[in-house]
Amino acid sequence: MANNLSKIFFITAGISVFLIILVLYVVFALPSENGLPVNTQPSPNEVADTQNTTTVAGPGLPVELSIPSIKVNAPIIYVGLAADGSVAVPKGPHETAWFKLGPRPGEKGSAVITGHFGPWQTGAKSVFDNLYQLKKGDQIRVKDDKGEVLIFTVRESRIYKPEESPPEVFAKNDGVYLNLITCNGDWLKNQKTYTQRLVVFADIAK
Repeated sequence: MANNLSKIFFITAGISVFLIILVLYVVFALPSENGLPVNTQPSPNEVADTQNTTTVAGPGLPVELSIPSIKVNAPIIYVGLAADGSVAVPKGPHETAWFKLGPRPGEKGSAVITGHFGPWQTGAKSVFDNLYQLKKGDQIRVKDDKGEVLIFTVRESRIYKPEESPPEVFAKNDGVYLNLITCNGDWLKNQKTYTQRLVVFADIAK
């Protein structure tokens, strides 16, 4: 009986230690996942995808983002809205995330891609650490699942507060745009987020 109790004790203790380590990792290793609030509708291609209809003509699904001037070459995953109504962001430091409820890059309207900024507890750097260095005229390239590469040129960069939902980021639809979003400013340790959001606005190359 004593041996059985000892085994149960060690098993229970081991499970408890594992759960504690897992919680600490989630709390301290991952940066904030807050983006900018958004109120938008799915693109025609996204509606077609969810309804399993035939393939829609136009740009394919984005799979890779490259920004030569700041040496970014990153995979693209697909995200929707976070629990607080903001644009979700990728879980890891090295990938980017296309907001799939908006247009695809290359479609008419404002396509949005997010990525992290700032150091991680693991020592990793974030994909958009140097996004603030982009200048007017710099190129942003998006490769889709058809093998096509779309080229966008930077128009400008703007800083916003985290709670802002600027229409020019999500709702501008008089052309073909790509907007990159990341954090900026000072780290708020208690809130696990940054004080600002940086948005880089780019236009499809003619």
